[in-house]
Amino acid sequence: MTQTRIGTEPAASVIELLLHWLRRRLKPEASQWLETEIGRQGDTPDERRFGIALGLAGRRIGRDDLSLSAADLVTAQELRRNWRPDVWRTDEAARTALILATWTGDEEAFAARVDGLCLTGELSEHVACLKGFAVFPASARLLRRAREATRSSMQPPFEAIACHNPYAADYFDDAAFNQMVVKCVFCGVPIETVIGLDERRNSELVRMMRDLVSERHAAGRPLPDSVHRWIAGASTAAN
Repeated sequence: MTQTRIGTEPAASVIELLLHWLRRRLKPEASQWLETEIGRQGDTPDERRFGIALGLAGRRIGRDDLSLSAADLVTAQELRRNWRPDVWRTDEAARTALILATWTGDEEAFAARVDGLCLTGELSEHVACLKGFAVFPASARLLRRAREATRSSMQPPFEAIACHNPYAADYFDDAAFNQMVVKCVFCGVPIETVIGLDERRNSELVRMMRDLVSERHAAGRPLPDSVHRWIAGASTAAN
């Protein structure tokens, strides 16, 4: 299991990059509102203002694509390997920046705030928070909440961790990672959206996927070609 850590990168650098992208997509008054709310957090997070701003982000910022260029993605990779902000919406980027603005270097406090948001936030806030796991500090302390998301009966929280998010590949053990991948197949989520799928290939996951193919074949229910290709790739890698 790889051990890439965002904690070595200042949260301020990620906030600055997110704001740079958002300024290109937002009206000046929306950008000003967001930057003001981020600035309010300062050295001591204002929990009341933080909660209000998170709730208003969808309406004040909008839910448009970030529309990032290839150069933008190169910059993103310099901050966090395998980060995919190109699949984020503007409100998700804004909420991630707001959450990062509460980072003071206290891992326990930050993780508790994120945990509480995932428990009590409305669905769009919850999903934005989970996508933010890709760039949040205190990553190891967020593991339990990430695992809870992969067990969710709701598709959006599950996909927020399972799809286009490097967190699972970097922090899940094999058992958790394998279960997530198999659930993707069950839920109709394309496995090619799972970051690190080839790098995290292991014999147990290959066996589970082969068993799943056999079960579906016996039931007359086909699986996507991507599943068959990935299994075939396991045989190639072993040779």
